Amino acid sequence: MLNNQSALQNLALVEEIDEQAAETVSGGERFTIYNETNVRIPYAVDGKQTTRPYGGSGSVWTTGKGGTISFDYDFGRSGVQSRKYNLADGRKYAFRYDTRTPYGQDIELFDIT
Repeated sequence: MLNNQSALQNLALVEEIDEQAAETVSGGERFTIYNETNVRIPYAVDGKQTTRPYGGSGSVWTTGKGGTISFDYDFGRSGVQSRKYNLADGRKYAFRYDTRTPYGQDIELFDIT
């Protein structure tokens, strides 16, 4: 009985290591973010700040930490008006002006896949 329990524990450990290795090999989640505005939009993915915040630029991100993006969506007000989203693996996103609001400089992140 003890040998069976030990064997099962070892099997569970091997399965866990295999899952971690597969995640490492695949590189985790991968997505692309474009800035389709003409302004600099500082943003962070899983706490890592972008190096390409400028209008007309794009970045491919790979993360094993979930893919949470945060950014300031209202440049008209002082301080940071933070917005956060969880990004999906394999998707493409674009920062664009949010025409649904009365202020023309509001920014939104749109799924463009």
